[in-house]
Amino acid sequence: MRRHKHEGRRWKRYILVASILCGALYFTEARYRFFRMQNIEITPGNVIPEEVIWQALPKNVEDFWPLLFFCESGFEKRVMDYYPVSVDIAVEGWGRYRVDVAPLDIFLAVSWNSEHWWLSSNGRMWRATLPAGAIVKGVTFPNRPILAWDSRMPVPLDPEQQRCDIYTSSLPMAKIARWYDTIDRIGWKNDIYCLMAKKIEGRQMVHIMLGGPDRITGELVVKDDASDWLSLAAALENIYPSASGGVPQGLVINATYTNMTFTVLEKGKM
Repeated sequence: MRRHKHEGRRWKRYILVASILCGALYFTEARYRFFRMQNIEITPGNVIPEEVIWQALPKNVEDFWPLLFFCESGFEKRVMDYYPVSVDIAVEGWGRYRVDVAPLDIFLAVSWNSEHWWLSSNGRMWRATLPAGAIVKGVTFPNRPILAWDSRMPVPLDPEQQRCDIYTSSLPMAKIARWYDTIDRIGWKNDIYCLMAKKIEGRQMVHIMLGGPDRITGELVVKDDASDWLSLAAALENIYPSASGGVPQGLVINATYTNMTFTVLEKGKM
């Protein structure tokens, strides 16, 4: 019985001491603002307006700076869901943070759902008309043929992100990168206006359109596996040595057969 009384007095003393310490800490904080945020350094400072960063901060973080340390992923997400940038935050000292902001590296222009989109190298996707995209400074635009994503292909966006402006793309990034790397190696890039990913008889194909937006001069339909494209290009160069992109004007070449043969038709007769 005495033991229980002794332990009870000891716990009361602990509670009393803790209360005194908490009270002293509260008084010190109220008087000296010890936990008040001192500074946020945004580097570089011209990618997006500073108010975007401040508006994304958690509530009460200016009065209690450690809060941001525990909420940093949510803070970064609030910025990256609505602006085409990458954000990384780090503690620089007591009450001080550094926020690194960089524009997303745009890999391609994508045409889908009757709209133009931008696709970044890390698989993020947003409308080309997004007002927030025009605010971001330092963006560079690629010199690559546009990718048209047919409506019969799988939806290229994560459907769970409907409330965001910057989506996670579900496009097969590695495969698409091989398409563009291969046409660079072949030397066709400047001859191609558009690569269209589509389905023909249930199989996924790539429809390469040569020329420009005002006039398609020739077309080449190939398998979506780019491993045969180099040998196909060499064969076409032997047959049509003076043709841009290996396809004479007005012709459509279907090279989707498994035995490496291809057919040649006039446009409109395929």
